Amino acid sequence: MATVAYGLVASGASELAVPLAKFSNGAGLLLAMLAMLAGGLELRSIDSSSDAMRIAVWHMMIMATVWFCFLLALLLSVSTGFDQATVNLGEATCASTGFVLMAVGGWLGGRLVYGFGIAVQKDV
Repeated sequence: MATVAYGLVASGASELAVPLAKFSNGAGLLLAMLAMLAGGLELRSIDSSSDAMRIAVWHMMIMATVWFCFLLALLLSVSTGFDQATVNLGEATCASTGFVLMAVGGWLGGRLVYGFGIAVQKDV
């Protein structure tokens, strides 16, 4: 939602998208921190020499980069002293980059769950 809202702001289509972009981005950043904490705890259960660990490390690096892309977009949205058109373009670029990387990280996360059974409760 934040990516679409930043795109609307950058294109000048809607000034009403500004608070939506900031709120949805901030909420997403906070919730992502909880997901990263859970992922870090789950990482301890993966065999360090397995293919799953290699994919998990890539997943974590990509998703951390996504988090920083959206953080930069949020920081740009509250910055002052810059040309507003440049800031709007920067926000949209950071959010779009984060969105594309999030798709890649999500695919890797899906491989961890569906391909390797990571974080799947085993029947006892």
